[in-house]
Amino acid sequence: MENLYNHPRYYEIAFSFRDIKREVDVFEECFRRYSKIPVKRALELGSGNSPHLEELARRGYEYVGIDINQIMLSYAQKKAETVGISATFIQADMRNFSLETPVDFVYVMLGSLFTESTEDVLSHFSAVAKALKAGGLYFLDWCVNFQWGDMSDVREQSWTMEKEEVKVDVRVLNEGVIDRVAQISQHKILADVDDHGKQLHLENVEVGRTIFPQEFLLLVEKSKKFEFIGWWNNWSLEKPIEKAARIDRPITLIRRI
Repeated sequence: MENLYNHPRYYEIAFSFRDIKREVDVFEECFRRYSKIPVKRALELGSGNSPHLEELARRGYEYVGIDINQIMLSYAQKKAETVGISATFIQADMRNFSLETPVDFVYVMLGSLFTESTEDVLSHFSAVAKALKAGGLYFLDWCVNFQWGDMSDVREQSWTMEKEEVKVDVRVLNEGVIDRVAQISQHKILADVDDHGKQLHLENVEVGRTIFPQEFLLLVEKSKKFEFIGWWNNWSLEKPIEKAARIDRPITLIRRI
C-alpha cells in the first residue's frame, strides 16, 4: 500500500477540516500574551503541505517550513509560488536541524513531534533552542499525552472530506504500545481516495515516543533552554488543562530563555 504522506494533495484534503484562521488567531493571542519579542518569522516543524502558509503571509509573517519528506516540501513550495508568497522550505529531521537565520516563533501541529527516545526529545529541544530567538515561543499541538487510559487500547477515529470532486475517507487507528518501557506506540492513518472515479488505498504508519505531562516538564527543565508557560484544552487560552473534565486537542506553550 502506498504512503499517504507521498500524496500531498490527498493528505491536504484529508485534514482540511481544520479552521486555519482560528488557529492563527490563537497563535497571535499567544504572541500578545507571552512572547517577549516581536514576531515576524515563524517556523513550522513537520510542515507537510504547510496549511498555515497563506494565512500567516496574509497577516504579514514570514514562513519557514521544515519536513523530512521532499515530496511534501515541493508541493508546499509550488503552492507558495502559485499565490506569490516568498517562503523558505528545508528538508531536515526535526530531531537535529539548523537554520541560518533564527525565527521568532516555532510550532508543531497534530502531535507531529516525531521522536523515539528521551535522547531524541532532548536533541529536538536543543535544535529548536538554536533556531529560536530568546524570548520567542514554541507552540506544541497535541504533543503531550494527557490521557490516562491504557496506551494499549485500540482506538479509532474516522471522517470523510471532499474537495473538487475528490473524496477521501480517513480512518486513524491507535494500534497501541510497541515498547511500554520506552513509551513507544504506533498509530496508522488509512485513506480511501476516490479521485473522479480513480480509487486509491493509502496509509501512513507513525511510530513515536509518548510524552506525559510531568515528564514533559522535567525534559523542558533538563534542556535548560526553555521555560514552561502553560497548557490549555481545545485550543483556547481560557481553558487551562487543569480544569478540563475531558481532553480535546490540548496545546502546550514554552518560551526560549
